[in-house]
Amino acid sequence: MSRIVIVGGGAAGMYAALIGAEKGHQIDLYEKNEKLGKKLYITGKGRCNLTNACDRETLLGSVISNPRFMYSSFYGHGNQDTMALFERIGLSIKTERGNRVFPASDKSSDVIKALERELKKNQVRIHLNTEIREIVVKEGRCVGIRTAGGENVPADACILATGGLSYRTTGSTGDGYRFAKAQGHSIVECIPSLVSLETEEDWPAKVQGLSLKNVELLVQKKNRILYRETGEMLFTDRGVSGPLILTASSVAGRDIMQKEVELLIDLKPALTHKQLDKRLIREFEEQKNRQFKNCLGNLFPNKLIPVMVEQSGIAPEKQVNLITKEERKRFAEQIKALCLHVKQLGGFKEAVITKGGVSTREVDPKTMESKLVEGLYFAGEILDVDAVTGGFNLQIAWSTAYAAASHMKQEEKMGYQIAIDGPAGAGKSTIAKLVAEKLDFVYVDTGALYRGLAVHFLKEGIDETDETALTKACEKARIDLAYENGIQQVLLNGENITSLLREERVGNLASRVSALQVVREKLLQTQREIAQKKNVVMDGRDIGTCVLPEAGVKIFLTASVETRAKRRYEQLTREGKQADLKKIEADIQERDHRDSHREIAPLKQAKDAVLLDSSDLTIPQVVERIIREKENASGN
Repeated sequence: MSRIVIVGGGAAGMYAALIGAEKGHQIDLYEKNEKLGKKLYITGKGRCNLTNACDRETLLGSVISNPRFMYSSFYGHGNQDTMALFERIGLSIKTERGNRVFPASDKSSDVIKALERELKKNQVRIHLNTEIREIVVKEGRCVGIRTAGGENVPADACILATGGLSYRTTGSTGDGYRFAKAQGHSIVECIPSLVSLETEEDWPAKVQGLSLKNVELLVQKKNRILYRETGEMLFTDRGVSGPLILTASSVAGRDIMQKEVELLIDLKPALTHKQLDKRLIREFEEQKNRQFKNCLGNLFPNKLIPVMVEQSGIAPEKQVNLITKEERKRFAEQIKALCLHVKQLGGFKEAVITKGGVSTREVDPKTMESKLVEGLYFAGEILDVDAVTGGFNLQIAWSTAYAAASHMKQEEKMGYQIAIDGPAGAGKSTIAKLVAEKLDFVYVDTGALYRGLAVHFLKEGIDETDETALTKACEKARIDLAYENGIQQVLLNGENITSLLREERVGNLASRVSALQVVREKLLQTQREIAQKKNVVMDGRDIGTCVLPEAGVKIFLTASVETRAKRRYEQLTREGKQADLKKIEADIQERDHRDSHREIAPLKQAKDAVLLDSSDLTIPQVVERIIREKENASGN
């Protein structure tokens, strides 16, 4: 296990912390605000456009700055992977127009809560209201951080996920750029992006709040086309905004900074110049005795008419039957190319993201590790990578965070992991033991760990509804695994309790308390530490979805209720114990419902798990199927 420090508790920081913890690292997450995810909270007007459910080509094509840099991280963990992860941690999502993905609740707070819940479950240590002064580097390697309070925090690696400069009130004050620059990194000039544009003309203020739909925007500089698209835009008190404008600011931002950029708005993109001229002739014919200013109601929104009249150069009171052919043609040109000159980009205060940041030339695109300082990684907006609107910038944060967290070096090489999940009585333990034996892997019966704690609670007379008592009991309990002649033994505070684990009352209590956060946190790290160091076969109810989400092979082993009840009945009978088949069947049904409906880590099949129904299979057949899956996954 490596100790990893992450600076910045925004989208990229939280995601990296979760992935790193699931990979078996000890994670310390530092955030200078009083809570995590402040910018994420306001993203998408409080709805949080998580990602975009487009194809991979569109995903890469939506990146404006340094798209080639994102190739590896998008392929390593793309939009579909992000959606699967959020669903795995209990966030319901939905896809809307333009493939934009949102939480089903339309609340960004639910995204933050889901991440915070997982961070807590994975024992990530969160340090709020803690500002970082500097990154500590010795002999070309990052060895920790120093807080503003003077505390030295040692670490094996550090991820900078401090964001950019947009929305400074959320804590995006450019700290990460300062840290990176101090270590020799080049910082590409930072400018606001996905931001409104201020214009030289002041007439937009007269139509402030007016939204135009289905117009074409052409952005050009000295007749060089920078951007052209059809969509929606909005007039503001200082210029223009809306989806088209935000994207234009992203695509042409650097050119806008150098001035001489103009916007041409086609108010009737569906009509050719010839068709528009015919339309004007018809409108003027039908209203030939009316004044020019009063005959445009069928062409433009009422709020825009005074501006169009003013810009046309045609006298407002002029009767339309007196308008010359040249005046009409000039007016048609105006409709097809209403011109505005860009004065400047809107400020960082309103910008959605920052364009610029740590130069991608100095960062490994596969791992996000600095090419200058070993053990220093970057994730999210701090990098000189940005995209258009639609969930693409958050996907950059998720993908770079995943790349950084999943490529940090382990102190010891992680073993190969086979995760077997399934309902009670499906034969998981029997099968897992045989698979482990065949492959010469270590078998880890996670259910036995939970049963070990249940034995402790029963011995201590702990009320399972008393959370305080459970917490104290967990603190006093030490659950260890030992192996005698290759057979797993469970030790409770040094005492071998293996013979007690299969009692019905122990199993039922273990099922009930395994849903409790305090119990899960107690055992989660133990399981991961074992899997990190050895080749393991681990069985339980949430191994593939929670404990070992990166397992090389995931199996969801099940069987019908009747089959499982019969197996349990025959096992008890062979052991000379009294057994009631109907009662066993009822207990199994109740336990299935309880395990699959519990709030924390419910029993469910991982999306990438192989479903294996053993109702009509022999034990050797099931074992052979799993070994075949392992061979296929390993490529041998």
